[in-house]
Amino acid sequence: MDKMDKRALLEALRSRLAEERAAMTRIARDAAAAVTHEDNKPENDKDMRSTEASYIARGQAERVREVERSLALLGSIPVRVFAPDDKIALAALVELVHGTSKLVCFVLPIAGGQRIRIGGDEVQIVTPTSPLGKALMGLSEGDDAEVSTPQGTKVYQVAGVR
Repeated sequence: MDKMDKRALLEALRSRLAEERAAMTRIARDAAAAVTHEDNKPENDKDMRSTEASYIARGQAERVREVERSLALLGSIPVRVFAPDDKIALAALVELVHGTSKLVCFVLPIAGGQRIRIGGDEVQIVTPTSPLGKALMGLSEGDDAEVSTPQGTKVYQVAGVR
């Protein structure tokens, strides 16, 4: 974890979100075109194909706007260096230990659940509103985080904060 560059992580996430935006934009355009396609013209007053297609188009357009908001927010996140005794907050890179497994998390306000691979290391994005993020916020190196999961409570030890 010591070698990980937060700027490189942010850039990798930015690149992934830009790719997602491009794909979602194409899908939204196709969905909008389907609304007026001749195959979706109603055959009678109960035929809802065109209406259903418009719901899909609207949902896809909203997803594009959501990704654009995420990209804008990502550009405003300051890269902060954390001292070992600092409390976990936004932009913290956190190494967790659970039993024999290790997990490296990057606390960000967006893109929760995304996994970014830098070199041979994998980093999971965690938002402060997720169960794990809520448990981590305000903790320091050496503290334990208890997280309720469908499989029961998991206890993670905070092995490092950067």
